[in-house]
Amino acid sequence: MQVRVRRGFAAVGAMAIAAVLLIVSMAAPIVSTSADFSIFNSGWNGTSKLAILTYKAGKFAPDFQVRSSGTEITITQLGLNEISLDPVTSALVVIGPGKAFTSTEGRIVGDFVRSGGKLLLADDFGTGNSLLIGMGATSRFSNQLVMDLAFEKQPEFSVVYDLRTDSITKNVSTLLLNYPSSLTIGGDTEAIAFSSIASWLDTNGNRLQEWGEPRGPFTIAARELLGAGSILLLSDPSVLINGMAAHMDNAIFGANLIDEVCNERTAVFFDESHRTFFDPIAVTMQFTGQVSDNAKAIIALLAFVLVLWIFTDVVDRTVAWTVRKTKVLLNAITEALGLRFFRKKAPSPPQAMSKEELFEKIVQEHPDWRTGLVRYLLRERERHGKALEQK
Repeated sequence: MQVRVRRGFAAVGAMAIAAVLLIVSMAAPIVSTSADFSIFNSGWNGTSKLAILTYKAGKFAPDFQVRSSGTEITITQLGLNEISLDPVTSALVVIGPGKAFTSTEGRIVGDFVRSGGKLLLADDFGTGNSLLIGMGATSRFSNQLVMDLAFEKQPEFSVVYDLRTDSITKNVSTLLLNYPSSLTIGGDTEAIAFSSIASWLDTNGNRLQEWGEPRGPFTIAARELLGAGSILLLSDPSVLINGMAAHMDNAIFGANLIDEVCNERTAVFFDESHRTFFDPIAVTMQFTGQVSDNAKAIIALLAFVLVLWIFTDVVDRTVAWTVRKTKVLLNAITEALGLRFFRKKAPSPPQAMSKEELFEKIVQEHPDWRTGLVRYLLRERERHGKALEQK
């Protein structure tokens, strides 16, 4: 009974360890930031849902490197000159850039699109124009706030319902914008979505419709053909953030854009190198609530072994048999090598003591004994021993 009680306590300890390991297995390293429009940002102002859609389509191509120093993990974002932009198999997505594009980067992306590449560029008041200029494109962002009397809650949240038939507007009837800008288009460019006729550009920033300010409708989304490729332009990147996906048909519109850039492509890159981070990209542990199949199998096996150990002696006999067989195997191996690690050494035979040595030992241990009688007994012992040897 006591053995089973001890086993029960040991089993409780093992189960506690298993529970801790289970909780650990339900956590995963997460690359995260809180920067606006970043695919690493799973908050309301990030675009992680777009990256997940691309990943599920099997087209997500990482453009960052993970470096480990042994004590910490750092994320290094690759520049446009460091990623493999293949105009036949790749697409590039740039959402809400905050850093200006160099002329070299503009030339790289321009050559990529002209050779057949796809570019999705969503911006409002950022640095998208520096990329368009470097590419030699004709479209531009106005970098002016579009106000609209067709709005939700306030004029900065414009409602777009003027949509042309296109692959990116499939099943989309209305879009909710969030502080949008507008596009000026030219050349071989097709406008796809427009603000209402009651919209205007707030050029002086006072949020009031005043005389002389440009009146709508304004282009919100467009597709410009450049060489053999195309540029999808959107003048409000906020339509694509996680927090806006639940409003009107924004989620469908975002999914359509991802389908468009993924179509006939094997690698879709999201440019994060032109993001103005106010906090660094970090690797953290996040509780996922999901248990891997391997963890489930290990937990089930552990529970089965614990039951056998508590209520039967199968585990004890198995362990003892394993130990015996292991010793036999190791003995065979070491004996073949001329070694004996697991053989017991034979005890060395005791050394015989002389009569005088034995007398001194007895006197030391028993000083109260009569020494004359001791000597007599020792002589008799010696005489009897010799008589036995003669026989």
